[in-house]
Amino acid sequence: EIKETPEVRDLFQTRLLVEINTTLQENLALTQEGVGNTSSITSSTSQSLTAEDSAQILQYIAKQEVPQLVEDLGEEEAETEFLQTAIPTNPFDYGSPVNPERFYGRKGAIADIISRVGAISAQCINIVGQRRNGKTSLLRYIQERPEEIFPPQQRPLLISLDLQKNKFHTPTGILEGIRREIFKHTGREPWLRTENEDPFAVEDGLEAVVEQGYRLIIILDEFERIGYRLDEFQDWGEDWRAKVSASLFALVIASKRPVSEVYQQLNLTSPFSNVFSTTVIGALEEEAWRQLVIDGFQREVSETQLAWIGDLAGGLPYYTKLAAAMLWQHDNLEVAKREFIFQATPRFRELWQDLQPLEKQAVRYRAGVKGIAAPNWAVRDILQRQGLFGQDMMLFSSAFAEFIREAK
Repeated sequence: EIKETPEVRDLFQTRLLVEINTTLQENLALTQEGVGNTSSITSSTSQSLTAEDSAQILQYIAKQEVPQLVEDLGEEEAETEFLQTAIPTNPFDYGSPVNPERFYGRKGAIADIISRVGAISAQCINIVGQRRNGKTSLLRYIQERPEEIFPPQQRPLLISLDLQKNKFHTPTGILEGIRREIFKHTGREPWLRTENEDPFAVEDGLEAVVEQGYRLIIILDEFERIGYRLDEFQDWGEDWRAKVSASLFALVIASKRPVSEVYQQLNLTSPFSNVFSTTVIGALEEEAWRQLVIDGFQREVSETQLAWIGDLAGGLPYYTKLAAAMLWQHDNLEVAKREFIFQATPRFRELWQDLQPLEKQAVRYRAGVKGIAAPNWAVRDILQRQGLFGQDMMLFSSAFAEFIREAK
């Protein structure tokens, strides 16, 4: 017997508010099982259930589901299992990289990558995008789905390093990461750990990898981190350019700004001139973000709801999943929008701080701030590529536009 407690009632209320209409639409005769009047439940999924209603519904569901659980699991595990499965799980996680199974869109970016690192000879590419635009998810996709990028005969050996991690904060740490990954993939140490600072041993090891028929691709995420320990990386860029020119490896680098701008902001000249092509990732394709939302809800999503998400998120992946998560949780557009704005405001602030002065001017102009000159074509183009301007050259989010108008 499952006891009726406030905690249990809250769990079932959460579940039922999402699922009860579906259950009723399948002609489940709740009224015949002693549930009582269900009209108040079906009238609005955002309406709270009374204690009496939830107790009756709890009894009904327990009557339907617990006997089977007891038969399958035994009495001791049945109650725990029943309560665990009764709690619905929000399918939209925002702020973390996604695995390839949950990756949507980016057809243009993937085509660019194929044409560079998957070309007859591997070329370097710089993946550029604002925070939370999906750079790391794209890099993970490349790493875990090489068969979609490279023909088998190219024998790709992909090594992905996140420069945010302490162990990769120095050139020696990066080389040790590469050395370990080569050993993991090939079963042979390209050079000894004690030789990380021996340029001859390192280059000999890389040449041996190439001679074995591998195409070595080194993926570096959060490239801006080299600026945190600039003294350590003074001659690193020139050395790596030389290795790229010698076809020892190709680079895939992810950064908020193009590599040349990263060096410019550090008051340095980029050693990688003419090495990289640049692919900017911004908003997801409309078909992709809509499918992401529909697949997450696993039920019909109205055009009104999709338009609401599009208005708040503009196809940018982080904001799309945030808006969908708030809608899934609250199932009320007004409440969900209020919660979206609360959660998004710190991210809006970070986004604003990351913009260059001319970009800020363009954003304020599009937000309708008075007395701002119209932006030039080049600024409009980069902001559109980044997804901050839509196809209509308006700001990607009505909530972000309001944030800009209210900012001092």
